[in-house]
Amino acid sequence: MVVDSGNVAKKAVTIAGRYAAVRRQFSSNPHDIQETKLIDYAIHQYRLMPLLAMAYAFHFTGVETNKLYEELMDKLESTQPDDPSIGEVFDTLKETHATSAGLKAFCTWGTLNAIEACRQTLGGHGYSAYTGLATTYNDFAVHCTWEGDNTILTLQLGRYLVNCYREVLNGKSQPEGVDYLNHLDSLLSQGCAVKTNQEILNFDIIQQAWGVVTANIVKKAGDDFNESLKQGMNPEMAYEECSQARLAAAKIHSFGYVFRRFTQAVKSAPEGLRPILTKVCLLYGLYSIEQNSGFFLQYRYFTPSQMDYVRDHVKVLCRDKYFEQVKRQNPVGQTHPYLPLIQTLLGRNIEDDEPLEDDDEDDD
Repeated sequence: MVVDSGNVAKKAVTIAGRYAAVRRQFSSNPHDIQETKLIDYAIHQYRLMPLLAMAYAFHFTGVETNKLYEELMDKLESTQPDDPSIGEVFDTLKETHATSAGLKAFCTWGTLNAIEACRQTLGGHGYSAYTGLATTYNDFAVHCTWEGDNTILTLQLGRYLVNCYREVLNGKSQPEGVDYLNHLDSLLSQGCAVKTNQEILNFDIIQQAWGVVTANIVKKAGDDFNESLKQGMNPEMAYEECSQARLAAAKIHSFGYVFRRFTQAVKSAPEGLRPILTKVCLLYGLYSIEQNSGFFLQYRYFTPSQMDYVRDHVKVLCRDKYFEQVKRQNPVGQTHPYLPLIQTLLGRNIEDDEPLEDDDEDDD
């Protein structure tokens, strides 16, 4: 379902992006003879390009999630009851379950919102059946409730994070997916120690930012849970009492997790693709930070001026469009394979079509 989220998001952004590249409306320059393409408006780039980055992020996260699942199944099949590593295998099982539950909710929610955002960028044409976006939204909406309601699945991840936090307090090391909890002492009060704002444009800095904020939010959920226990609540009541904190912790954890998987994919990508993917990955990371800026300011990882730089650079990355590769793969004059079909539809003679059945005759 994570993979499906990436694929459907790609479809929606492709439709909206192609429309924006040819649709002209109004003029941003009084000296232009033609009206301006939608894609050339800064606000339109801001509406679409982060969704493009999100689609890539979900794609690579889905691929990685499949790998984790396959590795887990191999371990489960080869592990015997008396195997000394069985505890580690069970920890991996718990992490995989919690991670996949949270990602299912996070990615399907994100994709459903992206489909609707893409539809709206098409203006009055957006709800036309020709776009395919209205039906895509209806078909995809079920992903948010089947195989588990998204809110409940997100709370499952939140419960796992609270348990991991409590285990860290008792001295137990946590697996790779929640490794930031192993460094609470250094992360909780850490700020962005860069000399220039440009240094923020670094995978390690952005990943550290998510680690700091997520660690603080998970700590808040864990402390709320522990406080409820001190007040005499049983564990289930305590989990319910901190459900909002668990929800917030799970969502922020998922943002950081997806960004980390995206960076890993970029680092292992073919050298020729790495520069473009790096920009797309930075866009996803910075835009996600911008959308959750309150947490980064609340926990003082970024200063207000650094957050302004993040917002400004999101606009810069949205403005970067990669047309050279598109031009090379689509030379001028080349006929698109779907053109004859469209021409047949547009050029048909309506009068030659079969007449509609007469409703009166049906009644008779």
